[in-house]
Order: sequence, then structure tokens, then C-alpha cells
Amino acid sequence: MRSLWSVVRIMLRAAIWRTTPDPVLVGLPTLLLWMITLAALRIALQFVAAGPGGAFNPYGLNAVVASLALEAVVAALFVRPGARVTALPAMFALLVIANLAADAARIAAALLPAADTAHRLLTVGAAPVATFAAVSVWWIGAMVAVLRSFAPQPPARGLARATALWVALMAVTALVPHVPVFVGRGFDIRNANWWETLHARLEGSAPHAAAPSEAALEPAQPALLQTEIAGLAPRAKDGVNVYALGVAGWASQDVFRKELDGALTKIGEILPIKGHTLRLINQRATVKSLPLADRQNFAAAVHALAAAMDKTGDVLLLLMTSHGEPTGFGLQFPNTVIGQLTPRDVATVLDREGIKNRVVIVSACFAGIFVPPLANDDTIVLTAADAKSTSFGCAPGRDWTYFGDAFFRQSVKPGRDFRQAFDNARVLIQGWELMDRAAPSDPQAHFGPALVAKLAPFFASQSGLQH
Repeated sequence: MRSLWSVVRIMLRAAIWRTTPDPVLVGLPTLLLWMITLAALRIALQFVAAGPGGAFNPYGLNAVVASLALEAVVAALFVRPGARVTALPAMFALLVIANLAADAARIAAALLPAADTAHRLLTVGAAPVATFAAVSVWWIGAMVAVLRSFAPQPPARGLARATALWVALMAVTALVPHVPVFVGRGFDIRNANWWETLHARLEGSAPHAAAPSEAALEPAQPALLQTEIAGLAPRAKDGVNVYALGVAGWASQDVFRKELDGALTKIGEILPIKGHTLRLINQRATVKSLPLADRQNFAAAVHALAAAMDKTGDVLLLLMTSHGEPTGFGLQFPNTVIGQLTPRDVATVLDREGIKNRVVIVSACFAGIFVPPLANDDTIVLTAADAKSTSFGCAPGRDWTYFGDAFFRQSVKPGRDFRQAFDNARVLIQGWELMDRAAPSDPQAHFGPALVAKLAPFFASQSGLQH
């Protein structure tokens, strides 16, 4: 308690730009306590900023720890060795105040009436700049007091050192690649910090480029879908044909598009879906070449596949990857939440078209809600989580979610049926979640015996190819 009060005393006096005579030196545990306090505050503020529907991103925890460690190392260079372990807790305590003040100002501005120009000025214009400037000046003045408490020096020299420290900390914050612990639905990795922004601009994809709305793209949808349908190969007359419909529902993160493409490639190694596949994707990069993933296009795509296949003898594989909610599968175009595909929506469309044999794979949080409405003897349903749990791995920059990586990339192999692949994937996912200390996602599965028997010859014929 004496060590804690010593830091609080230094911080309180520094907050009003006063030095602390004969400050009591503290130990490493006190420094770690203040670092943990600042980390917890930043995570809490990210949770508030993410808003309703924000998703927990375990990789953000690594970013918080790495940023704090770098801040401590950088700050240590500006403090004499004998005082570092005491001055750094005071600095982190001042950063707690600075972070609270900046976010309080942002939240207050956002709560003002939104109908006038003054509101826009306060939320995206002068207010954030003024708040940052005020907090910066206050913090630099406070750190001058902290530094002079441990090493008496002329005010000008203290000011120059504190200013250089502030600039160095801002560089760490801006340039270290990171993502938040809690990611809002509209989060774009290219807006995370200057590092990602520069990377995006070098790739030619400016982060703030205006995206066309779904309404603006709606007139083009029938033609785009018809182009996809026209590319379907004729049905083979002999044997069981397998058709596939892939849906990547969330535009703000390209992991879902990448996962869809990778999953269809892997499925193509065990089932003959080449030439029999349609894709619906919500992504800026594909809006002019592929139809969007929305409810209308989903129904139209299923109808087209039903018309091309033998509805009672062939098999439809439906692969869906996106964010999920306890009520359904998320559909989002950049800056616009289109809605959801609920389990009842999917079941209704498939039943209406009379498609008997179905493999439905849903890679999303809460995907277990799709099992009860779809499960029957002629259906296989595989989900990334149960009805009450989140799944993991949808962080920006990844190629696969945890489920997609474990199931498609590492478990789907020639000669291995869906049950074997799913069991292998569950073991992998459980191990990863234990290492991350994440709550179990508990992937779910239903294996309709009639469909399992229908697909068995495909896997039996590949038994010598398994690797």
C-alpha cells in the first residue's frame, strides 16, 4: 500500500504540474500493477467502442501486451536508471487519466444531437483534434514534473525530454501493427493504425475509399447471378452429382472470402464439385464480378442449382462462413448490415426447392442453431460452434477461422469422410482453445445415415489416396 500511495502521490502532484519532493522509490510489482491497470482500461474502452455486436478477438490481447511492453522500454530510455521503476508507474497512471479523458470527450461528442453540422464537426472534426492537443499538452506538462522529481533539471530541458517521450509513445501506438481486443462489426484492419493504412495504400486499397451501397449494386445482381449460373457444367448422366453453393457473408473482413475459396478448393479434392459451384460473396473486391450474399440471391442461387440437379438423387453442399449471432448467420456489406440468414430461412428455401440430400457446413459463431431445423436422415450438418458459444479466428489478416483451418485445411483429405474429418478438427480446435484459454466453441455435427451411405462410395474410392 505504501508503494501504491507513493505512485498516486507522484501522479496527483504531476497532474497539476507540480514536482514531488523526495519521492519514495517503488519496486517491480508496483510497475506491473499499473501496467495491468492501464491494459484493463484500454480493453474496457475498446469494448465500449466496439458497441453492440462487437466480437472478442483473442489476438488483440497480444497487441495490448506488446504495446505496453514497448511503451515501457521506450519510456525507460528517457528516465535515469535509478528512478525508472518508480517513474514508469507514474507515467502509466498519467496515461490512465489521459485515456479516460480522451474517450470521455469522444463519447460526450457522440451523444450530442446528430442532425446538424455542429455535431459532425464535434465528432469527426475539430473536437477530436482539440481533445488530443489538450490531453497532449497536459500530459507533457505532467511528465515534466515527474522527470524533475527524480532528476532536478532546468524546465526547458525537462520539457524537451517529456515532449520527446510523448512523440516516441505516439510512434509506438501508431506504427505497431495491432487490432483491438473487441472488434466492432465495421472494423477494418486498414484503419487500425498508420502501419496498416500505409500497407493498404501501397496495395492500392485506400481504407477510406467510399464503398457503393447494396442499393446501388442491386440492379446488377440478376446479371451477375445469371453469369455464375451460366458457368455451371452440364449434369453428368451417370452416378451421383454433387453441387455446391458457397456464401461469404461479412464484407468488413476478408478472412471469410479467403476461407470460402480455400474450403471449396479442399472440398473439390474429395467431392466432384468442379463446374457445379456457385458463390455469393460480400466483398469490395468482388462486387463487380460476383453476386452479393443476401437473402434474395441465396434463394435464387438455390433455385438455380435445384433446376440443374436431380433433386432426389444428387447432393447439394452448402458452405456458409461469416460472423454469427444467436439468431442467425450474419450478412453485411461494407458499412451496411443487410440482415441475417436464419436457420428457418435456409430450411425453408431448401425444402421449397425439394432438394433432398444436403451437406450444410456453417463456420460462424452460434452456428449450432442450424442443426435442429436441418437435421434428418438425408442431411449432414457441421457447425463451428454450438448454439450458445462463439467460434474463433475471424481476426483481420487471417486466411482461415479456427474451424476452417482445423476442418478444411487440416482434416479434409481424400479417403477421409466427413465424420472422420470433423472428429479430427474438433481435437485440433480444443487444443488451440486451451492454449488461448478461450471458452470452448464446442463444434456440433449431425450425420444423417442415409446421406452418409450415399457419400460413402466417394470416400471409399479414395482410400488409397489418403495422406
